[in-house]
Amino acid sequence: DFGVVGDGTPNFTFLFDDITLVSGGSPLAQMDLPVTFDDPAVDYGLIPFGGSASAAVIVDPTLATNKVAKVIKTNTAELWAGTTVTAVAGTVQTGFSANIPFTATEKRMNVRVWSPHAGIQVTLKVEDKNDPTKSCETEATVTTASGWQTLEFNFANPAAGTAALNLAFNYNKASIFFNFGVTGATAG
Repeated sequence: DFGVVGDGTPNFTFLFDDITLVSGGSPLAQMDLPVTFDDPAVDYGLIPFGGSASAAVIVDPTLATNKVAKVIKTNTAELWAGTTVTAVAGTVQTGFSANIPFTATEKRMNVRVWSPHAGIQVTLKVEDKNDPTKSCETEATVTTASGWQTLEFNFANPAAGTAALNLAFNYNKASIFFNFGVTGATAG
């Protein structure tokens, strides 16, 4: 209570203990693909935006030995609400440590998802962490309610109105949008 005069009562009695010198320790490693959320030495950053209330790494409710990212979309969420998978150093989003290895023949990514509802659209966006104008988005539809499934996102087929995949770009950051195009937490 620095700057406040005490009066010697229990209201102004504080305790402290164990003052030690802390070594620098090892910084967490920048994440790379595949992103598993399981390695405690990796910086799994999640940045919710557009009304996604929160995004955090938690213990998988269906398998206690697994860690997953949990995203909550609020009732006031924008239709473009989502979560960026990136660590942050200062004010800079660091994305993945290496570019996503797209090639002329391999333009697909998989994401395991769990949704309480089937039939919702999920959008996956990849971009250059240093230039957000260099991006590509594609979509997949959840077909399993209240269960895990693997969605395949084929960037050879970009979402309507978005840029095509350009193999000359450095795609090294990803964002995921659940129930894209629907405002709030409505299921459909």
